[in-house]
Amino acid sequence: MKNIKFLIPVFILFIFTNCSVDNAKNEATGNMVIKISDAPMPYDQFMEANVTIDKIEIRNRTDHSMTNVLMNDHMTVNLLELFNGITETLANANLPIGDYDLLRLYISSTEMIMKNGETYSNDMNYDNSFGNGMLQEGMMFNNNNHSIDVPIQPYLHVTEGMSEEFLLDIDVNHSFILENVNYVDNGTEMMMQMSGYSFNPMLRFVQLSTCGTIEGSIHDDNDNLPNATVSLMKQGDVYTSTHTDVNGHYALIGIPEGTYTISVEANNFMMSTTGNEVNMHAFNMMAGTTLNMDFLMTPSN
Repeated sequence: MKNIKFLIPVFILFIFTNCSVDNAKNEATGNMVIKISDAPMPYDQFMEANVTIDKIEIRNRTDHSMTNVLMNDHMTVNLLELFNGITETLANANLPIGDYDLLRLYISSTEMIMKNGETYSNDMNYDNSFGNGMLQEGMMFNNNNHSIDVPIQPYLHVTEGMSEEFLLDIDVNHSFILENVNYVDNGTEMMMQMSGYSFNPMLRFVQLSTCGTIEGSIHDDNDNLPNATVSLMKQGDVYTSTHTDVNGHYALIGIPEGTYTISVEANNFMMSTTGNEVNMHAFNMMAGTTLNMDFLMTPSN
């Protein structure tokens, strides 16, 4: 994953070295890379769904009072540009050898920009708390310092010369909750209006070396379908989701080992009862593998 080819040329690589505490500068270190991705909402009304991250810390497993700063700079990412395997590097840091069990993510603001130019923003320091987001695997909100605690499970064991990559996946479709939505016909198309949104983050944090990838296409009898929502389900709940590109292609990266099902939704279409006999059933994900799963859709009316 280090050699991911970015599909759009706006990404900036931020490299943070020597982020350990002063008395550890001469110690042996290992390298940790954190990338961010998302599961974009299928709204064609938006240009941007931005999240500003101010700082990322990692906690020592044996001494919880000791943390290392992985990133300490305002960084704004447009999550709508990160889908189907596209990632942006948040931090690339050297860590002293040892064990680490928790990541702390500081988010200061979010913003949504519609294609008609309307902009909505949310200052997490003043406007509101994080609300009731759907955090996974023991993650916790810290409303006092506007951060999210993300347990590293299993804990990260840093040895000399090692290098690991992690994925932070923020699901836009479930994290940006639109308020008072309605549609108005302007004569040429339906335009969406809303009064604002709340940011209730649904996110996950995984070690890429322990994960696999699922990809494929969504199509009907005639062509591939863009903007279809592909949801990966685990024990009946949404684990992560994405949407198809203009060619009907989708990709779900950073999927840990386990048993899953896939659900597909598209405007004016439903999953066909024929042609999906194999892929509509539960399947097992194995680390380091890529599964190809295509789905046939049929008109819903």
